[in-house]
Amino acid sequence: MIRTPLLAALTLLVAAPSLPQSAARVAPDAEARTYRAIEAISWTYDNESYPGGTSRQLRFRHDRSNSSIGSDGAADVRQVIDAIEHAAPGEAVSFNLAREAGTLACSGRARGNGEAGGTCRFDPNNRFAAELARRDIAPDDSDDMLALTLVDAHLGTVDALTGDGFRFDDSGDLIAVSALDVTPAYASDLRQAGLKVDELGDLIAAKALKVDGQWLGDMARAGYPDLAVSQAIQMRALGVTPDYAVRMARVLRAVGEIQ
Repeated sequence: MIRTPLLAALTLLVAAPSLPQSAARVAPDAEARTYRAIEAISWTYDNESYPGGTSRQLRFRHDRSNSSIGSDGAADVRQVIDAIEHAAPGEAVSFNLAREAGTLACSGRARGNGEAGGTCRFDPNNRFAAELARRDIAPDDSDDMLALTLVDAHLGTVDALTGDGFRFDDSGDLIAVSALDVTPAYASDLRQAGLKVDELGDLIAAKALKVDGQWLGDMARAGYPDLAVSQAIQMRALGVTPDYAVRMARVLRAVGEIQ
């Protein structure tokens, strides 16, 4: 691990991000657990312009849970958004999101001005849940199954990352991995750039902060090769760029020489 004044200063400023991990283990009868349908889920669609772009979002609300999916999501979401935007004000709108974790069946009406809304029913896929239980990451409840559906979670993702040496502690890890599109290819990109990453929580944090092979390579050329994963996460969280790292290192060295 390299030691520099800049990294020492950053370590004092910010601790490495950590993700909560469940200590509870899956009960022996988890595979037999049945998850019930959820009704009265509300959905809305809005299309808002802002300087430099447009936000096109499907939003879902159930109890105290809020989730949103943008137009940059999966193909099925883009098709739904396109259909909503072509609907006339007052026209009935209906759509299904059928995924591995379950199916969301929604209906409502277009409201004009780029808006629409209505209600949904969610039917979880209990076979999918049973497969997660066999992998020791059974969802806690139907709300978890809904979240897994909205982020389009796949069993293949669990198996691929597990095969690459990463351990899932609970279904929350799968929700985070799916929402951020964390893949073995991403892990390989980091490792090829010299970052040793073995923990799934570190991989998730790195992806959330947009640590990638290009940034790592640029940092190495700026004088910071062989970063530890915690250092990379800390520096990225603070918005450290290769150019900033070079300039700050010069300043710190100058201060050290004066002292």
